[in-house]
Amino acid sequence: MKILEQIIEKIGQEEVIQITLMNDFGVKVECLTFGATWQSFKVPDGANEKNIVLGHQLVSDYLIDPLCAGQSIGRVAGRIGGATFRLNNQSFTVEANEKGNCLHGGSKGFHKRNWHYRTNLSAEAASVTFLMSCKESDDLFPGDMDVCITYTLTNANQLDIVFEGNNASKLGLFNPTNHVYFNLSDRQDLTTHSLQVASDDYLETDGDLIPTGRFLDVSGRPHDFREKKALWPAVIANDGFDTAFRIRPDAHKNGLPIAVLRDEESNTQLSIFSDRNALVIYTMDDIPSNLFFERDRGQTALPREAIAMEAQTLPDAINHAEFGDITILPNEKKTYRLSLIHI
Repeated sequence: MKILEQIIEKIGQEEVIQITLMNDFGVKVECLTFGATWQSFKVPDGANEKNIVLGHQLVSDYLIDPLCAGQSIGRVAGRIGGATFRLNNQSFTVEANEKGNCLHGGSKGFHKRNWHYRTNLSAEAASVTFLMSCKESDDLFPGDMDVCITYTLTNANQLDIVFEGNNASKLGLFNPTNHVYFNLSDRQDLTTHSLQVASDDYLETDGDLIPTGRFLDVSGRPHDFREKKALWPAVIANDGFDTAFRIRPDAHKNGLPIAVLRDEESNTQLSIFSDRNALVIYTMDDIPSNLFFERDRGQTALPREAIAMEAQTLPDAINHAEFGDITILPNEKKTYRLSLIHI
């Protein structure tokens, strides 16, 4: 196991540090202090290596990337309808940064901050923990709180991501995720991928992607990934996905993956485990024309070249009590876990 640290760029007067976690079998995870970002996931590919997530070489590219590739998202992932909610019989309004709604915590969310960090190294694991204090005066969410996000790579080729909120000054919200995009192949498309998701239904949304409160059965729809099937035909049939799938409770109860993504050409596979009740899948159907990702070796990014898989509590949960509890109590410690196993 090994950890490397280097300054790679400055944003204003702040240095952005890249931290590389390496295991004994050639797997590398690169992270950035800016956005507590998962920049790359490089795995052995014969005599070479391939990067199976989207990330930018230049930190400045993250400033113009609306896709939030590999970045930590919070305080609340997804959309809050109308950018308003009630908490303790009090109404709150946060930043409306997309069509009158709040998306991914607003313009001062986790992905826009440069985090402090610390590292830890043992014989079987390498980890980096990013730390930040959130202030109500900055992001308009109720209360101040501390957040830690820890990435741990093991010699079992497993990456664990732990989100921890604590020291809340008053009742607040905490529904973080990582906005990682996967492509397990050497292509700039998903045509060789298969997908399985432990979900029987998904959230219905309106034209602005705000949940209506209804769940739709996946049966007979492109959304039916209960058994492994080819991903690309479903993407085409549905004209892309930006969908919150509700995870079956039995997946959590029995320690099963909530999703398995596989490249059938190279046999590269990722199993995703999570304690969250939803997986948001987004196939980046409409993207700017000026994006460049490291794995594309200088080629312009293409729509639908990767799939975002964001484990979280169902979006807009604060306005739908039945979606799950995303509140954090004063001085409560709240932890969420995500694990990815590469084969």
